[in-house]
Amino acid sequence: MSLLETLRTNAGTGNAKIGLHILKAKVRQGDMVSGQVYVIGGEAEQKIDGVTISVMTTILVNEGERKVMQDAEIQHFSLTDSFRILPKEEKTVPFSLKLSPETPQTIHKVDVWLKTVLKTEKGKEASDEHDIHVMGTEAAEKILAAMHELDFSLKKALNIKSDLTHSGVVQELEFYPSHKFKRHFTILQLALISDNVGTTAYIKLVHEGGNQRNSLGHKAQETESKTLLHYRYGNVPDGEEVYQQLLHHLTSKT
Repeated sequence: MSLLETLRTNAGTGNAKIGLHILKAKVRQGDMVSGQVYVIGGEAEQKIDGVTISVMTTILVNEGERKVMQDAEIQHFSLTDSFRILPKEEKTVPFSLKLSPETPQTIHKVDVWLKTVLKTEKGKEASDEHDIHVMGTEAAEKILAAMHELDFSLKKALNIKSDLTHSGVVQELEFYPSHKFKRHFTILQLALISDNVGTTAYIKLVHEGGNQRNSLGHKAQETESKTLLHYRYGNVPDGEEVYQQLLHHLTSKT
C-alpha cells in the first residue's frame, strides 16, 4: 500500500494526517531534494497553521557527566501559510529545497532525515519522517577515497556542536592508521567542512596517550592551524593528485 493510500485509509478519523514522499532519497551535500507532502483532512474541518520541513541529524552532546545523542536541526523551511482543510479533503504540497553543504554524510552510524510537521490552531502537531542517504561533495569523496587507498580504516563517525558552521554541527571521522603510519600516531581525526565555495579538510594526528576528544570542531582558532586541503567547486583535481597531496601532508607530519 502506498503512502497516499495509507493516509486515505485513515482519513476522516481524528485530526488531519500528513505524509512525506521524497522523489530521490540518495543525494549529495548541496544538492536539491524534491518531493511532496500530502495532507488529508480528519473528521472535522480544521485550520492548519502551516506545514514545515526540516533537515535533521543527531549530535553527541554533554549532559552533566554523560554523553548522549540528541536530535539536531540542520535546516528549516516553511512550506505553507495557514489554510483550512475539510473532512477527508486531500492537499498536495510540492517542495524543492537545496540541501546545505554542511549536512553530514550518512557514513557509519550517522543518520540524516527529513521531518515534516503539520501544526494546527490548537497547538497539536502531526508529523512524518523520511531517511535520506547523503553523499559528500566531489572533493570530500575523493579525500575519503584517498584515505581508503592509504589503507586507513574508519573507526567511527559522529556529529558534534561547533562554531565552524552556520548550522552549528560538524561531522568528525576517526580512522585507525595503516601499518606505515601506526608507529607515528594511533588515531587520525578528519573533519570535512563544505560551504558555498568549496570543501576544506582539517586533520589531527592523535598520539598514544593524547587527548582524543580535543575535537577539531570545538575551537575555530585551533582548527584553522590544521587546514589540510581546500578545493573550490569546479576546481577539484583528479583522485590521484588528491591522494598524493594527502600522502605528502601525512608524511611531512611524521
